[in-house]
Amino acid sequence: QRAVTPGQSVVWYRGDLVVGGAIIERAA
Repeated sequence: QRAVTPGQSVVWYRGDLVVGGAIIERAA
């Protein structure tokens, strides 16, 4: 399990469709 670092962009895919995305500004 990798830690999520601030500034890292996250994208969720379902098949070829991008269902969501976010840029993490700070650690949760």
